[in-house]
Amino acid sequence: MRVYFCSDLHASRKCWKKFLASARFYEADVIVVGGDITGKFVVPIVEGAGGARTATFMGVERRVGTPDELETLKTRIADAGQYPFETTPDERDWYAEDTARVDALFKRLALDRVADWVAEAEDKLGGTGTRVLVSGANDDVLEVDDVLAASALIEDPNGTVVDLDDGYQILGMGWGNQTPWACPRDIPEDQLAGRIDAVAGRARDPARTIFSLHVPPLGSGLDAAPELDADLRPRLDGGGLKMVPVGSTAVRDAIKTYRPLIGLHGHIHESKGVKRLAGVPVVNPGSEYAEGVLDGAVIDLDKRGVRGIRLVTG
Repeated sequence: MRVYFCSDLHASRKCWKKFLASARFYEADVIVVGGDITGKFVVPIVEGAGGARTATFMGVERRVGTPDELETLKTRIADAGQYPFETTPDERDWYAEDTARVDALFKRLALDRVADWVAEAEDKLGGTGTRVLVSGANDDVLEVDDVLAASALIEDPNGTVVDLDDGYQILGMGWGNQTPWACPRDIPEDQLAGRIDAVAGRARDPARTIFSLHVPPLGSGLDAAPELDADLRPRLDGGGLKMVPVGSTAVRDAIKTYRPLIGLHGHIHESKGVKRLAGVPVVNPGSEYAEGVLDGAVIDLDKRGVRGIRLVTG
């Protein structure tokens, strides 16, 4: 059995299309997104005189004047994991008056894109026999789970254990330890440990179970991120970024306690790698979603266990 794993697509249209193509490209039987499927920004495209529209995207003000140019801009925004929103100056100002309005707009656009992705997956992979597993994680609002649950194709292992072939199982956990941004599924370490333990108790045999835990283990070498100051600005060290471990003690302890088949993680985009913790291979494929680059890992299993792990980029 071959498993393709990636994480942290953050609404990138291009990365989602590459994910759907990964089954055929890597000849994978099971393809998995380990969480953080929604984006972070809405990009207003504001109507102007004569049908022209303007938007500030990637720090640059852009002006489009034809329908083709507008569609190209919207595609570029979506490929980078952001949400284009056509609007008028008056409507833009109305949203700017109240952050609750902006939050509601963001949630609607995020859930609409997830629903579009679900439909696209069903259209492209329905009937192929490919298992498609997708979860929300700490950045994703809880309503994402309802959209995934409505799919006839996609399986969501978050908070449960899913049977695979050859007696293997996969355990999912999208909740994570607390971050400076107070994300929707950030919780204290003791609560995260309790959630992992509750689900791990349902696994037949941890040694034949893939632990898809969104946050990497603390100090594993898969969790190095820039240290932030009180204003959430990266600290510098000798002219470069000062990197510190920010993973989870609950995940680390779970790997050491249960000794799963393999640990699959994401969350920390800049900490791509394959390491070992208490003899268990642990993997973070990294993420370059904003560039439309899909980082992943190909894991080959046979009845004896893990036969190979490859980090891939496409």
